[in-house]
Amino acid sequence: MNTLLFLVTFFVASVVGLPHVGMIDTPLIRDVGLIFDDKFYKGNSTFIFEVREKPVCIPLNVDSSSRPRGFNIKSVQVCKPTTCAFFTGENCSSKSTGTFSVSCKGPGDVPNHKSDDVYKSYICGDNIARREELEGTKALVTVPHDPNAGMV
Repeated sequence: MNTLLFLVTFFVASVVGLPHVGMIDTPLIRDVGLIFDDKFYKGNSTFIFEVREKPVCIPLNVDSSSRPRGFNIKSVQVCKPTTCAFFTGENCSSKSTGTFSVSCKGPGDVPNHKSDDVYKSYICGDNIARREELEGTKALVTVPHDPNAGMV
């Protein structure tokens, strides 16, 4: 079941994020927002997901060998009441040497994340803020979620 969940998540997350009027919302997984590689919700985008039963670390922009190439996040939209953390490392942990992480509490938007970091993994969930792997995570300042921002 975990393999199927990963494959579905990988396929959907690999598709360029488009306006998500019909967000994925199943008992197992839900679409909670978008990340963009340009400020003010422009440029390339990809969906971000929350695995409902137990938060799961999800790689960003995987290559043909299933290794995350990463994503330079410049703006974020979290449309649901959840928290997402983004990591420069591959395993959703801030305790790794050289790994940096940021978090975003939704619903809320980050229109201009001034960073050149490439994030390689993320995790979303209601209780992830209590995870010891998130020690040292920088909370991004959000503005109220605007469902029309960045939409075509």
